[in-house]
Amino acid sequence: MYYYITNPTSGRGAINGIQDKLRDSLEQLGIAGEFVKTTGPGDATRLAQLAVEKGFQTIVAVGGDETVNEVMNGVVGHTAAVGIIPIGRTNKLANQLGISTWQQSLPLLAARRITTYRLLAAGQHYFLSELTIGFETDQDKTVDVAGSKLRDRAKHFRNSWRQARKYQTLAAHLKIDDDYEVDCEFFTLSVANQKFLDPLADDRLLISLADSPNRRQLTSYLWQRTATSGAPLDHITTRLYAERLVVETSPAAGIMIDSKVSGRTPIAIRLTDQEIRFICDKPENAFRPTEKTPRKKDLS
Repeated sequence: MYYYITNPTSGRGAINGIQDKLRDSLEQLGIAGEFVKTTGPGDATRLAQLAVEKGFQTIVAVGGDETVNEVMNGVVGHTAAVGIIPIGRTNKLANQLGISTWQQSLPLLAARRITTYRLLAAGQHYFLSELTIGFETDQDKTVDVAGSKLRDRAKHFRNSWRQARKYQTLAAHLKIDDDYEVDCEFFTLSVANQKFLDPLADDRLLISLADSPNRRQLTSYLWQRTATSGAPLDHITTRLYAERLVVETSPAAGIMIDSKVSGRTPIAIRLTDQEIRFICDKPENAFRPTEKTPRKKDLS
């Protein structure tokens, strides 16, 4: 039986408008199950832990990235598979797994095709999709999300532009795999599991650093973010590969994990032996192979 953990605030309460239709669709697909609702931060982790203790083997996060991450942290150490019905404002995790809408997710849950990934950890917090430090993290904390109307997007863009033009790059000291250190500055830094981005690649940290973007790059990036807060900054200047990374910044900076602010630097990030089983759109052999990349790149 499936166990559905629903965040009633995701997508500004979007679940409330589709709940009856969702339940009917799940019943027709033969994957109806137990529904529970979260009541606050961290509740999805507690409910996921309770589900695995009850013996559920399929636990579904109904919400955005924060909800998925909490469910994932509750399942760590168990064999239960995690599914996603994307409802939230930010759905990077679902999109990367080939799940773009809640309607598309339902037959995928019924098919129950599973891919296994090794988890990353920042301190005691597990994640898979993305950890960010720098402008993307600070912007998410201080700039309101745009509405659907053009004037709302334009207002959001102007506010974001003002902040971006004033934003100072962070001075950082990176320690990679305990044997390689470098001092640098970055506009934004992100860390993900390389295999999550390309399932044919190895499990390891993919560290991406971006310098301050030029006006064209910044304009494109900020306008995309008025439509979705999950829009990435494509202006990547350096990529590094590692098993472990320690980041120190001056001044101390906020850390965002799967769209949720989760502490401040300094932070140690590592590839763990813990695995997570995700229900996703495509099997590993359906992904296009990529060329091998060098392990490290000198920042000098």
